[in-house]
Amino acid sequence: MACGVGCRKKAAEEKAGRRAEMEVLVRCHFVGTASLANNSNAAKLRELWNLPETRRFVEQTLHKLAHAPRTFYGERVAPAQDERGAALLRPLLDDLLLNESFLQVRGPADQTAEWTLLVRLPADRLPVWRAGLTELMRLWGMGAAATNTVEGFAAWEVKGTDARARMRCVEAGQWLVLGIGRNDLPEVGEAARRIKGAGRPIRVASDYWLQTELNLPRLVAALDLSPAIQWPHAELSVIGKGENLRSSVRMVFPEPVTGPLDPWNIPTNVINDPLVSFTAARGVSPWFRNCALLQQLGLTPAPNDVFLWAQGRKPLQRDVPFQTFIAFPLKDAASKLQRAEDRAAPLLGTNWQRPGLTQVSWLTNRHQLFWRGLPMITPFLRPAEYQGTELVVGGLFPPSPLTNPPPAELLSQFSDQSKLVYYDWEIGEARLFQWRVMAQLFAVLANKPQFTTNTAGLPWLMAMEPKLGNTVTEITADSPKEWSLVRKSQIGFTGVELVALTRWLESIHFPRLGFELPPDRALQPASMVPPPAANAPTSSSKKPSEQ
Repeated sequence: MACGVGCRKKAAEEKAGRRAEMEVLVRCHFVGTASLANNSNAAKLRELWNLPETRRFVEQTLHKLAHAPRTFYGERVAPAQDERGAALLRPLLDDLLLNESFLQVRGPADQTAEWTLLVRLPADRLPVWRAGLTELMRLWGMGAAATNTVEGFAAWEVKGTDARARMRCVEAGQWLVLGIGRNDLPEVGEAARRIKGAGRPIRVASDYWLQTELNLPRLVAALDLSPAIQWPHAELSVIGKGENLRSSVRMVFPEPVTGPLDPWNIPTNVINDPLVSFTAARGVSPWFRNCALLQQLGLTPAPNDVFLWAQGRKPLQRDVPFQTFIAFPLKDAASKLQRAEDRAAPLLGTNWQRPGLTQVSWLTNRHQLFWRGLPMITPFLRPAEYQGTELVVGGLFPPSPLTNPPPAELLSQFSDQSKLVYYDWEIGEARLFQWRVMAQLFAVLANKPQFTTNTAGLPWLMAMEPKLGNTVTEITADSPKEWSLVRKSQIGFTGVELVALTRWLESIHFPRLGFELPPDRALQPASMVPPPAANAPTSSSKKPSEQ
């Protein structure tokens, strides 16, 4: 019996090992920017792509990617190797951006994973790749290339000194097939067979421009993602439709993430125009159940509904960019907020305590929890009620005194959608401006480097702002573990996502995942930050019906 159990256990482990070896971690197919040059559905994207600020930011990013080996391996890559390697890699990155490409990473999420890259290249670029890659292998100490054939196509291979790491490259007609890994690189041979039989290694992208698959549960450690979050296995596709991009994401989570889908109960008495964004989510209690901040403040149980909105007026540069608000249901909200006064200050570290930035107190006359002493913003939480439901309402700045209700066409988006769990609408220009300014302020408060005009990221964000229109995102729950996202936008991202993307591309450890910007100059003390102008003239905001 013991032998039988042991054999079954060993067989199960071997089966799990084979499954991990075959499992796809990343898969990405991009049609290339060249194929979009004359596409009638890409006019707006071409306009944004051709901005001088975009070209500068792309150039800066590709330059940093060319130096990625030194970023990953540090002093193991000598300065001379880094410079020569970057000079060889840089033109290849241009080809990857311009031409159709396919990337797949398969196997365990470690150094034993098999990487396969397919690139469709003009005939004159194949010799450039051959020469560049073979010199890179010598530069990185992998040795000289040995020539051979795969499925009748010219090929070459380099094996590492430990006889495990290897690179194989096949020039199959218009396609370059490149494999890197510690196995026999079976995907290289399979791609060559498909090209020999059908002329292509993958199907033609007829219904998308970009298609990506990410097995995030398997990539948590490799990408340094938070293990506290339920990361999904996600499949993304993007295609142009008129001036807009249509993004679709299918997400499958390892555990149920959808709470009860109670009827929408939007607190319209606390949400007022002029709105520049509105977000509503329901069935989200599983996401907030382990939220440490809510637990430490005593604002429990976790909410199942959350609403966020922002106000704004033109001209944006004369408006208050901090009018972002939140509301969620909470029983006995007033007494819990009052008790949170004593819980709040200890949550802030010494960096906040020394400058006297921990003045959180319950203001009896205003009936709200108030955070004093911060430059430019006045965060607050207060109790409210809507149709018999107690709420917590919070914000970074007092709301506009106007009491215009949210527009009816916005609220109509929630009718007859029984599976809808998340809806977000924003005016891209306004929200990008607001998040850009807020990101700078948060960096000052945290004593971290800010965006500067000395690098390409900030000028790019500022050039993009006036060209962005409405972005609408909807997520539906197909099951407790499966969500589907659909987004209509002009660049594929919301304002906060554009700021986060830019911080990552500008970060000191890029392409590693992180958001710490390089120091550029002495940080300006928070007390010296000038306040924004107030009482700006009003102007109407476009609503979803005007997209």
